[in-house]
Amino acid sequence: CAAGNAVLDAIEEDKLLENVNARGEQLQAGLRKLQETMPLITDVRGWGLIVGFELAPESGITAAALCGEVLKKGLMTVPAGPSVLRMVPPLVVSEAEISEALSIVEVALRELVVASK
Repeated sequence: CAAGNAVLDAIEEDKLLENVNARGEQLQAGLRKLQETMPLITDVRGWGLIVGFELAPESGITAAALCGEVLKKGLMTVPAGPSVLRMVPPLVVSEAEISEALSIVEVALRELVVASK
């Protein structure tokens, strides 16, 4: 019981829930902005820090291929089927780290688009 209370205290004191909500909104907003310039992103969805985005099947770029490219650049993601890439950063992720992740996704997508032509 004491361990559970300590965890709850840490969640409250470190404002983890507030960070999850703020960084989740930042991640989804960043992906939606990227979607405006890259229509191969057909959908952005998520809850808190569990965020996924869908790639147009006709783009020829799979979630697995994108997952591999971002991993080469230091970003861990998970394909969720053939066309959805899921991003699940840690609860303590910072604003700067979300910005860096978005940049990595953008660069990797642009590289894959060029390679697919």
